[in-house]
Amino acid sequence: MTFSDRIERTIHLPIPRERVWEAVTKTEQLARWFGIVSSMDFRVGGAIQFSWENKPCPYLGSIEVIEPIQRFAFRWPSYAVSHPEITFDIVPNTLVEITLAEQAEGTLLTLVESGFASLPKLVPAEQSFHDNSDGWQECLNGLRDFLQSQEVV
Repeated sequence: MTFSDRIERTIHLPIPRERVWEAVTKTEQLARWFGIVSSMDFRVGGAIQFSWENKPCPYLGSIEVIEPIQRFAFRWPSYAVSHPEITFDIVPNTLVEITLAEQAEGTLLTLVESGFASLPKLVPAEQSFHDNSDGWQECLNGLRDFLQSQEVV
């Protein structure tokens, strides 16, 4: 079976790029639309802790890139969410990159998650890819709704 190694989603947000950047990189705002960020050491190499209400332990990611108001990237064990026996320490992880481009009437956000092809056999990479494809669309819809609600944390 073959599948893409990357998920790519774009969304136009009628919001200034600086405001979108805050929603993507400030812990309390990211948690409002992404729903699972419990802490973040906002620096390259810093840790991001993802947690879910129905999961007994947090999952750690790490920040790879910070280019203010342009690009934010982190690695995470995305498949581990539904498989607690798989941790960041033992499984190659995927890279999530969020880029922001200014447009005449707002911001174009592009999200790319890549690295599914490098996941080991103990991880059903194709299932992870399909689960995340749907999940990212829901997250971006949540981001749009959050930003348009004018809620500022």
